[in-house]
Amino acid sequence: MANPAPRLSVVIPTRNEAESLAALWARLETSLAGIGAEVCFVDDSDDVTPARLTALQAAHPEVRCLLRTGAERAGGLSTAVVAGLHMARGDLVCVMDADLQHPPELIPEMLAAAEAGADLVVASRYVSGGSAGGLAGLARHLVSRGSGLVAQILFKEARQSTDPLSGYFLCRRRLIDGIEFRPVGFKILLELLVCVPGLRVVDVPLRFQARAAGTSKASARQGVLFLHHLASLFCRVDGSARIWKFGLVGVSGLGLFLPALWALAGPGHLPPLLAFLPAFALSYAWNTVWNRAWTFADQRRRHRPGGVRGFLTRALLATFLVMYPAFALLCLTSLPVIASGALAAGAGMAANGLANRRSTRLAPTIWGQVAVDTAVRLGLNRLAQAVSADRAIALPPDATMTSSTVPSELLARVRQSRRGAIWTESASHRPQRRRGIDLTSHLLLPVVDAERLTGIVVCERRAARPFDAADLETGLHAVDELAEALARAGLALSIPRDAQISDPARGERTEDGAADAPVTG
Repeated sequence: MANPAPRLSVVIPTRNEAESLAALWARLETSLAGIGAEVCFVDDSDDVTPARLTALQAAHPEVRCLLRTGAERAGGLSTAVVAGLHMARGDLVCVMDADLQHPPELIPEMLAAAEAGADLVVASRYVSGGSAGGLAGLARHLVSRGSGLVAQILFKEARQSTDPLSGYFLCRRRLIDGIEFRPVGFKILLELLVCVPGLRVVDVPLRFQARAAGTSKASARQGVLFLHHLASLFCRVDGSARIWKFGLVGVSGLGLFLPALWALAGPGHLPPLLAFLPAFALSYAWNTVWNRAWTFADQRRRHRPGGVRGFLTRALLATFLVMYPAFALLCLTSLPVIASGALAAGAGMAANGLANRRSTRLAPTIWGQVAVDTAVRLGLNRLAQAVSADRAIALPPDATMTSSTVPSELLARVRQSRRGAIWTESASHRPQRRRGIDLTSHLLLPVVDAERLTGIVVCERRAARPFDAADLETGLHAVDELAEALARAGLALSIPRDAQISDPARGERTEDGAADAPVTG
């Protein structure tokens, strides 16, 4: 039987925080009294912090430590936070710094906001009652405020909080289970806001404190990493910053239309009204390709009013019916052809924007929305209870999302075969003399509805007894109810039984240093 999960997990990345550790723990003990919490430290230190964390863990069973060395530290603070999120076992997860700039005394208030219905609670320096006084110097204040403003301008999801770059927040663990975060630097809250839309966000005031000890991790390099992170969220998250992508595609199309119009009406000696047609066709074809591939990348497989097809039809009609008559009228003036084309294109782009105002504001459609669907969440909770798992997460049927804890080859095999599987990892590469060592075990359960794969549920258990064949059979029976919930949520990009999935797993060995684990249906 798996150990009971705590109510709250507090994730704290540390790097050379030995001087503040004792004070931090004393305040955490007081703040977390009676809550039922665990504290997960992820340490990348080069000083005596690891030794002190090890001693703290030995004295307090609610403390868990991951001491990273060498290549494990790649990515720094961002990957430390992600590692801590993967460690967390509580229904709620709080992320905070170890330098006491984030007062632990705020945790009960954040917890109360979550229990009142919030999915994500942000400790904000910029909400009424909050303060950024702990930032050192005017330059730090300006950079902090300016960075948050840029994020809010680019991403409407970031506008749900007054402080989208806060490092102190609390959320439901179901929001992060199964999501592969790839933050650059230390802005994981922004990653969460953009990658999991539709959250109920509540800000609580944070009086940001001065550092108790040590030195700030902020630097010019962190600023560059932040810009890289913004670029990554903009370019590589489908459905993000849609209105900006729409505008950029329109401007790029203008960059094709005007030179083509000049070449056809000038060196090509075509009448301007005739030269307009192929130039417009070239521009529209370019815009169509990029809007499908980029602006509406998350909507391509969803057939609904206001989707990609409706957008393209309205774009063609609105742009052409405004742009061509405007160009014809401007050609009657003494303006050069290129100027007439630019003015007409501006009118056409404005008409396109108005006609597709609703389309460009469509909420992103991504698998991350499974985290905020009530029916799916309840189904996963019931399934986890049925097989005594610490957690259960849902992954999509295609290969766009993997798990950080299960080999992609095994997931590919389950996707292809529609059969359940068990994956168990030993505690270490070395054989253990002690009995009852906790093993990490995963149950992979395909969700099949009408012969179509609609998802894969991954159950995780960390206990001395791993999942066995009886658990697999129980899970396969219990997972059936999720098929309907996923379909109702509109999230199941199903894969037919005869579809071919590349790179299936070839091996049957699914347990470190042990015999073959069952892969059965």
